[in-house]
Amino acid sequence: MPASLTRLDSRVEAALGTSIAALHAEEARLSAQAARVLDAHRTLSKAEATVAFERIRLLICADRQRRVDDQLLADLSDQLEVLEDAATERDQAEADLLARIKELQHRPQVATVPIVVSAAPTRHR
Repeated sequence: MPASLTRLDSRVEAALGTSIAALHAEEARLSAQAARVLDAHRTLSKAEATVAFERIRLLICADRQRRVDDQLLADLSDQLEVLEDAATERDQAEADLLARIKELQHRPQVATVPIVVSAAPTRHR
């Protein structure tokens, strides 16, 4: 797994107290809120990959060795629109992940009661 999948990886790790890789490894044991954060992170990661892919497609389209004419301009316009849509979806996925992180950070704290374990009394015979 790459060191960083999204620009919010460090915030996810801080909110959950563990690495992204560990979250994926322990997915079956996550709380419901942590699982929602992980799902939102996964969605954002896919959206980031889509934006990168569409950006490269735009660069390839622009780099073609062909005459600048109406067809090339139409192709560039179409590809730019696809990239804009992908970026919009990525921005929505990012906002969703931020909302999930805030939910997790503002969850009610569960009071923990320490359990004192003492040694069993010794029997004298």
